[in-house]
Amino acid sequence: MKINTNMSAIIANKELKTTENALSRSLERLSSGLKLNHSEDDAAGMAISQKMKTQLRGIDRANKNAQDGVSVIETAEGALGEIHSMLHRMRELAVQAANDSNSLEDRDSIQEEIDSLMEEIDRISSDTEFNMQSLIDGNLARRAYTDTNGAYVTYMSDNIPSGYYGITVTADAKQAVLEGGALDRGAFAAGVPASLTGSIKLNDAQIEVTEGESLDRLITDLSELCSKTGGTLIGVASTATDASNADTAGYESVNINTASNLVMYSDKYGTGAQMSISCSNPALLSALGFSESVVNGSNVEAEFTDAGGERVGFDAAATITADGREITVKSSSSFEMKFTVAADTTKDGTKEVGIEVTDLGRRVVHIGANEKQQLEIDIPEITTRSLGLEDLNVHTYKLAGEAITAIDAAIETVSVTRSKLGAYQNRLEYAMSNLDVSEENLTSALSRIMDVDMAEEMTEYTQQNVLSQAGISMLSQANARPEAVLQLLQ
Repeated sequence: MKINTNMSAIIANKELKTTENALSRSLERLSSGLKLNHSEDDAAGMAISQKMKTQLRGIDRANKNAQDGVSVIETAEGALGEIHSMLHRMRELAVQAANDSNSLEDRDSIQEEIDSLMEEIDRISSDTEFNMQSLIDGNLARRAYTDTNGAYVTYMSDNIPSGYYGITVTADAKQAVLEGGALDRGAFAAGVPASLTGSIKLNDAQIEVTEGESLDRLITDLSELCSKTGGTLIGVASTATDASNADTAGYESVNINTASNLVMYSDKYGTGAQMSISCSNPALLSALGFSESVVNGSNVEAEFTDAGGERVGFDAAATITADGREITVKSSSSFEMKFTVAADTTKDGTKEVGIEVTDLGRRVVHIGANEKQQLEIDIPEITTRSLGLEDLNVHTYKLAGEAITAIDAAIETVSVTRSKLGAYQNRLEYAMSNLDVSEENLTSALSRIMDVDMAEEMTEYTQQNVLSQAGISMLSQANARPEAVLQLLQ
């Protein structure tokens, strides 16, 4: 028996420390509810759990992103719903204006309401925002740029690859033009004589020319009638034309009250643009320099730009159609591009129009926890310009009929856009459902790694607690053993 080294106490103390450490870890697990509190508990499990936590937080944020994306789409779709309602009202007004029971003044009132509705469409387009970002004015649309002044892209299908596309304009679109001969001002020097009275019909609307009316008043009335029926009346000193005056059909405008000739031209371009004039008194029309006639404009003419025997950008199946100043290129697989060119594109000869299609402009909704897990949203421009309603006019039966067709096309465009937004929203809602399922399963997997089984751990805690008490008791006994040696010294 030895008293300098109490091996029994040392052994009991060692075992007690081990038990106390195990008891402390068990108590920590029970207190925190976690099986892994330190990397030493399970190094591999800790590394895996941290990756899972990163994914879970990313998934949670992606779910909120998707919800924000749905809010953006709902805001845009709500605005388009109001535009739809206004287009339906405009169509109703156009149908009303197409009835010849309406006088020119009645159609003036109808036109005023249509103009007001068009202004509201453009206001909604510019003012519809989410988080200070405009939604339907083209701000969220894919970008395409042209290298020619006055040319701009009005529509692109979603499947058009980014890159450079070339079209060569060989002839500009023309307006319908009624070019008058020499104006006989002397015949109207004392006002309209009885021999020159009658009714002048311009584009299906007419004015009455009465005896004694001044020439200035007659020209003013004719100008107002021309304006209401989709045209413009100007005075010219010469009928020579110059492409640099494209805004006035190539003519140089002068003061209409001193002009030697009168010219009328349509506001629209293309074969659909028409100007017609007739009169119940041919002498009246002749004195004004006109004769009964009907003229139409012409469409822009274009061909594919060829470089080295290959079309620039467009494939061999692509075809060109033109309407006024608008060029449409279609190919297989729903490929479609529409763009408008200026009225004086070819003033210096044939002109190549280059179109650079980019991937810019679309907005990304990040709907995943990792890089490039995203949905791109493309909301096209919805304005009176993009809808082809800028020159909407219902002052005559013919113009009202054309307005009905134009509004039908605009309604279809808005419908397609709303359908597109609905598809985006459905995708986002499915994405959110998928994220919810992923979050649930990943959370369950993380729980199996991180969370403590309370029942099992309580059993472990009880066991270690009993061992701790036993260890303390044994340490006490071991410490008491040297006292027995002292009995030998008595």
